[in-house]
Amino acid sequence: MRSTGLKDCGGRTDFTTLDSGRTLDSAALRRHLAQSGHDAMLREVEKAAAKSGAPFLATDKPLGEARTRWSQAFDALTRAAALDEALASAKSEAHKAFDNSAFALVKAERDALRRAIKTGTIWEDSTSS
Repeated sequence: MRSTGLKDCGGRTDFTTLDSGRTLDSAALRRHLAQSGHDAMLREVEKAAAKSGAPFLATDKPLGEARTRWSQAFDALTRAAALDEALASAKSEAHKAFDNSAFALVKAERDALRRAIKTGTIWEDSTSS
């Protein structure tokens, strides 16, 4: 996926691909992400954001802060998914070489991240732009 830049267009956020200058509105960006295989992750970010009071949804915040906070949410959910995968893999290959202490550490990290997302405390750990 090409990197995107955000710009404020008269109270409306547009997404511009940096290499082509082509402008994408929110609906076009959503379609682009879905076609790029990121639809499920985007839905998870939106779902978690709605439940946790995500600051990137606030319309009164500067665009830079919204972008930083959205990236924070995306990164957290990506990390949580990777931890879930690691735990599932460890469980399925437990007969080979199972390390209980490593498993417990990964599980604790995943559970703490889930709690932070669910309760909204994830937003307290980061500074605003």
